[in-house]
Amino acid sequence: MIKALSSFLLLTFLSQFSYGQEKNFTYGTNNAEALRYYEQGWEYILDKGEWQKAEDAFRSAVAIDPEFLLGWSQVGRISHDPEERAAIFTKLKQQKEKLNDWEKGLLEVYLASLEIIDAKDRGIPITPEKVKAFYQTSEQNFSEFLKHYPHERYVHAEYIEVIHGIYGAQAGLDSLEKHQKERLELIPFLVSYQAQLMAETKQFEQALKTALQLEKRLDNPDLPIIPFTYGYIAFEKGEYEVAAMLIDKTLSLDPKHVIAQRLQKKIQDQLNRPAK
Repeated sequence: MIKALSSFLLLTFLSQFSYGQEKNFTYGTNNAEALRYYEQGWEYILDKGEWQKAEDAFRSAVAIDPEFLLGWSQVGRISHDPEERAAIFTKLKQQKEKLNDWEKGLLEVYLASLEIIDAKDRGIPITPEKVKAFYQTSEQNFSEFLKHYPHERYVHAEYIEVIHGIYGAQAGLDSLEKHQKERLELIPFLVSYQAQLMAETKQFEQALKTALQLEKRLDNPDLPIIPFTYGYIAFEKGEYEVAAMLIDKTLSLDPKHVIAQRLQKKIQDQLNRPAK
């Protein structure tokens, strides 16, 4: 009953921002080239699964506009250097008052995310309270932002991830289905994510069909998002050797694909389990 009510409220909210006049958001930079690199970074990391190219794009954005705080937040999130992350976190905390309310709301989410990413990389335990606070902040800030800027597709993509994290795979699928019923096209990342959520809910045949649609749409077998999507489905099916092969391919295409690295560890843990 509670899950059904949550899904209903979620779909009611989504209907509020699915339509409306398109408004562009500049993410706190007045430099068009810096903004172009910032958006390109999101396209690389989400729609293609190319983490190295995404990092290069985000770094280009802040090189062009060193005062681009939301650009710096993405550099911090994707950086593998703990000292650099810490320096960026401190810089952003000190300068966040320079931002307007919408920019500050996004930065609040990204700072919380940066803390969690850093803790994971350092092997520091993350408390349930910390995760809950992150999800609550993310849901509130993203939802308010999207009511005013409904066409910001990469914020929407991260919002769907948050809905999945809070309410589960079916709620994520419901929100994506609502989006499609309104004849709004899903970006490639969300097609991949839809396939992953289908696999989590044991809809394996539909998950594979969705992954195939993504593969045909992108028409480039060298994009890491393709083997990653199939590898995730295989993992959920319990086909760990197939999953290992596909995630190995993902990482051969982009060794910095952090999500693939984490999935690879889960797969190896399953393969190393003693046979019953």
